[in-house]
Amino acid sequence: MKRPTIATTSKSTAAAAPRAFNTNGRKQIVRGNLHDEVAAVLRDMIMQDELPPGTRIPENDLCAQLGISRTPLREAIRVLASEGLVKPLPRRGAIVATPDPDEIQGLFYAIGAIESFCAQLACINFTSNEIENILKLHHRLVHLHSNDKGNKEYFRTNLAIHQAIVRGAGNTFLAELHESLSVRILRARFFVNMPPEAWNRAIKEHEQIAAAAKKRDARRLSELLVQHMVGSWRDFEVTLNRSRFAQSFISK
Repeated sequence: MKRPTIATTSKSTAAAAPRAFNTNGRKQIVRGNLHDEVAAVLRDMIMQDELPPGTRIPENDLCAQLGISRTPLREAIRVLASEGLVKPLPRRGAIVATPDPDEIQGLFYAIGAIESFCAQLACINFTSNEIENILKLHHRLVHLHSNDKGNKEYFRTNLAIHQAIVRGAGNTFLAELHESLSVRILRARFFVNMPPEAWNRAIKEHEQIAAAAKKRDARRLSELLVQHMVGSWRDFEVTLNRSRFAQSFISK
């Protein structure tokens, strides 16, 4: 079904016009912890590229679509701003943020540091079900690598493996911090076409990560996760200048 077009104002040139987004099938928000639910919807739209970098958040359209007032929407925008996903504009709403390469590098390194530390705790605390889940996710990743690497399901499965290791540490603060950083890096990954050697390196490292988790080898798993993130940044850096993401940053 063809997506409807979102109306935009012609006066603003500071932000790109919003891309038409799919209103079909998206349910209105059910009253509860309202701004958190709205934040989740917006976060998903950003991740799905329905709201690309530089796009103005279409407040009127979203309020009508979700059946909410501006108050919970603006609270949700503040939440996403704290996560680095959107950038508020004084008296002009907000746009989807476009992080620069230094920020992306910092995200890779920070995530690697969190995962490395959590791996040491996780190997002590893992339940057999948690290890089994990591191995199932890994098998799913291998399948996606062989058949459809680079799609969004591949990245989500990849992220789920890393999140499962972090959650295995049993520290809620670290798990939530890791999740907020990972969302930001996941969005950037969608815009980069990685070379075949990068995909092959990544899947080989994931084989080693899964094996170390299965053996509860804390030292090995900790080292592998840091190396994996450093390698991911290097692959990302090589292809960054050819990506849609980089072009959106350059054109700001």
